[in-house]
Amino acid sequence: MESVINKELIFSHFARKSSPLQRELITQWLQHQANEEQYYIWLEEWENTNPQYLAQSEPAIHQFSLFLDENPHDEGSTTAEKPVLTLPNRWNKSIWLVAASLLFVLGLSAFLFRNQIQYTTYETSFGETRSVELEDGSMVVLNANSTIRVPRWGFGSRTRELMMTGEARFSVTHTRDNQQFVVKTTNDFDVVVLGTEFTVFARNRGARVALTKGKVEVHYQENKASKLVTLKPGDLITLDSQNRMALKTISQPEDQAAWREKRFVFDETSLQEVAYMLEENYGLRVVIKDSVLAKRVLMGSFQAQNVDQLLQSISELLDINVVRQGMYVQLTDK
Repeated sequence: MESVINKELIFSHFARKSSPLQRELITQWLQHQANEEQYYIWLEEWENTNPQYLAQSEPAIHQFSLFLDENPHDEGSTTAEKPVLTLPNRWNKSIWLVAASLLFVLGLSAFLFRNQIQYTTYETSFGETRSVELEDGSMVVLNANSTIRVPRWGFGSRTRELMMTGEARFSVTHTRDNQQFVVKTTNDFDVVVLGTEFTVFARNRGARVALTKGKVEVHYQENKASKLVTLKPGDLITLDSQNRMALKTISQPEDQAAWREKRFVFDETSLQEVAYMLEENYGLRVVIKDSVLAKRVLMGSFQAQNVDQLLQSISELLDINVVRQGMYVQLTDK
């Protein structure tokens, strides 16, 4: 169902163009809290580009003119003898209908935008990284095309729980009362910590958590069963799209966040994995028509200040052709 529900379908639903079957699928999809939050993010984006309220000024002016005609003002009346104006019943009903409509709109707006009111959102665009200091002193560095949502009130006192999509590096401060810090994701897994440094990757194709120092617990769902694994420094846990888990130890866990320094580290990384990274971090559409080429691996580390430098380095490392036209990239053997 995750592959069926996408931004295009939701936008069509907002425009009242979805079919009964699609509406039923969306209803089922919204049973998950993370999907509900994504729904409201898309709703805000859609409403910003599709304003739904247009003031009916001409009918209102016409109706007011009729009212003035039916209730002429008496120029000869003195201030002491001002007539009491009684509105016709149909006018009173109109006022009550307008008031009721306004209350309904206000209530609906409060419901639809409750997440925007309750949370502060930090996000990055393609090719951008961003550092954020949270109210409890913890630091978060967001990789490209990533988002965190933090409660506006009570973070660091009542709760230290936030929602993340994309990729981010966390440096969490320890509190006197040992309050947990929780990173929730849309991939049906959470990272629970006290004070530590770690990197979280959570995108559609899978997820991973690498621990640099401290201690974290990864809570995840697999086949509707709740599972937990505790990581020690140097551990790297990966979860595929079905939340099947794999755990291994790596010698340089900090390399998982090398992107903070615009550094790219490849350790037997397939060209297909690199293509996924280019799509996720830079919004490129990468095509590798040769399946053998897609399986070739990259080894090494290098700096790249922008995506063109990165593509050039990939071309030189594998001795392949890299052709870019706008947001379209094709990789072929020479």
